[in-house]
Amino acid sequence: MTKREIIWYSLAVLLLIVSIWVSFMMGATPFSSSQIFSAFSGHNDADLNILVQIRAPRILASLVCGGMLAVAGAISQSTFHNRLADPSILGVTGAGSFLILIAGFLVPAFPFDKMIYAFIGGGLTLLFLSSKSLLQNSFKLIIIGVALSLTFSGFQQLFSGDSLVGTSTFNGITWSDTLTLLITGVIGLVAAMILAPWANYLKMSDQQLALRGVSARFIRFWLLAVVVYLSSGATAEIGVIPFVGIIVPNISRYLVGHDYQTIIPLSMLLGSWLLLTIDTIGRTITLPGEIPAATIMTVVGGPFLVWMLWGQKFNEVR
Repeated sequence: MTKREIIWYSLAVLLLIVSIWVSFMMGATPFSSSQIFSAFSGHNDADLNILVQIRAPRILASLVCGGMLAVAGAISQSTFHNRLADPSILGVTGAGSFLILIAGFLVPAFPFDKMIYAFIGGGLTLLFLSSKSLLQNSFKLIIIGVALSLTFSGFQQLFSGDSLVGTSTFNGITWSDTLTLLITGVIGLVAAMILAPWANYLKMSDQQLALRGVSARFIRFWLLAVVVYLSSGATAEIGVIPFVGIIVPNISRYLVGHDYQTIIPLSMLLGSWLLLTIDTIGRTITLPGEIPAATIMTVVGGPFLVWMLWGQKFNEVR
């Protein structure tokens, strides 16, 4: 690990620690640092209940979800050789969310049903986007992905009366939901860390990999399986939160270079920090109401996407 990487990893961890503490302090019932220490020392049960039962699961869920979405975006970009290849932009999370909605009307509930539906919807979308013609045309890939995302959003609004973007929130999340998200996230993030070297292999052409006895199709399949797993796990529990998978990996690539063995871990840390910060802002700036994390990410991510497109910084990922 280089000195530069150590510095950025350390700063990311420091940002996380500070943001977690600030997030515990801020809310409808604000707490000072001394009150938090007092509550966790067992001197105030009412404050402890708020911190442990309301804020802690929300903080943990936003951390895990942010890490999952950022890593899914990083792997998507390596697979499609496109810096804008994020599950939310490509319609992967939108397809999963729409299938969850439709299945909820037609099929009785069963354990892990939402994640299964999200996985099926996202998997079919990525299978379609993995066609050879789209893999060779970065601009066409993004246009079709955005069209799919808007289509699924429109269908969801048609069937539910809700818009897809802006409804996703961590408000009211329980420890049960958070633990499910945590288990799902840890499995997916560990798999992503293990397969990170494979993302580097895709910097070579399919022909170059074949000469080395490596199947590009095999690598691409398993990397996309991780993408679907991570994005589906987050969508099933929280809903669609856009742009995390675009913003964070591109910043990570700028900070630590183009090795996915460093991009993916840093993306996980920065993604966790970003979504926690966004959620904290959203639940405090309009008290007693709140602004969903998806809405704020749309406001933040939209200009970032325009900037990437304006500078044509969307292909030739290395």
